[in-house]
Amino acid sequence: MPNSPNHNIENPCWFVLNHIGNVHAGNQAQKTLDRFNKQQNTRLELFAPTYVVKEEREGKVCMRRLRLAFHYVFVKGTFDEVKLLCAQPNGFSFLINHSGCERYAVLGDSEMRHFREIARVYENCLPFYSLEDVDLEEGDLVEVINGDFPGLVGTFMPKAKSKSGNVVLMVDRKWGTVAYDIKASDVRVIEFAASSNRAYDQIDAFVPNLLKALRYHCDKATLPPALSSKLNVFCSRFEIVKINNIKLQAKLFALLSAANFLIGNAEVSINMMERFGKARESISNSWTEALILLIFSATENDIELFRKGFDLIERLEATSKFQKNLVEEYSYYREHFKQSV
Repeated sequence: MPNSPNHNIENPCWFVLNHIGNVHAGNQAQKTLDRFNKQQNTRLELFAPTYVVKEEREGKVCMRRLRLAFHYVFVKGTFDEVKLLCAQPNGFSFLINHSGCERYAVLGDSEMRHFREIARVYENCLPFYSLEDVDLEEGDLVEVINGDFPGLVGTFMPKAKSKSGNVVLMVDRKWGTVAYDIKASDVRVIEFAASSNRAYDQIDAFVPNLLKALRYHCDKATLPPALSSKLNVFCSRFEIVKINNIKLQAKLFALLSAANFLIGNAEVSINMMERFGKARESISNSWTEALILLIFSATENDIELFRKGFDLIERLEATSKFQKNLVEEYSYYREHFKQSV
């Protein structure tokens, strides 16, 4: 049988494949591919994008992960390797390309990189949040999605010393204002308050969440919805908060650049990186510098940045909880990069 144009492909590329599986097809496809790689001594790579929705079942709201590309998945390898994969009874099959000269649908690395950025946006941007996952502030305009009064819109007011899960909303009426103390489990943030009364504390409190998300990124794992929510809310809130402290502002730009990168907001991430570049000379704290070097070495997979940060942190003495945690993160990434520093 004569070879099609795709048969001549010797270099690895991204093949668009069908994969027919159950609801958890992404995990099933990955497990199948892992077994194939082990048996055939190959290094095929899979990308099966998913996203999370919230569904109400029997009065309870739960998370459900759906396939973003329906039954299509993307596998990187040589034609012969992918052909062997599709020849087995495992649910994989080629997608025939009816619109071009190539017999099978294939994507280049550049096209795939852009698609993965788009897929990451869909995967990580949730339309509303569980109150257990986000930290609302006084002045946030929210809509109750699930609870006693779904659809109620109002300004959030914190309830002092409350751990009941209740939300106090100040709702403006035509003739006055009414305060509702309601039980709610999920809300949609319509508009964040223009200022933050706890900006300093919130920025420091966000760092552990960002470091946790970076580990998921470096392990090529999906961000859990709760962690994704924290990143989304932080990015949305602090893109509008003004801080009159150039050193903290520089640190914030770095955090926002990395967080937006992790949830797929590439344009905002680049913008924040540019703003950080203009303010980076103001950073004088060595621990802050070590944190930023670690963050960017992880997002950019840059061994030179990591080495620079590692050399810096080895000269410092960790005393606080944050400093000790940062030392642990450097130890983790030293193993990740698998190079002596």
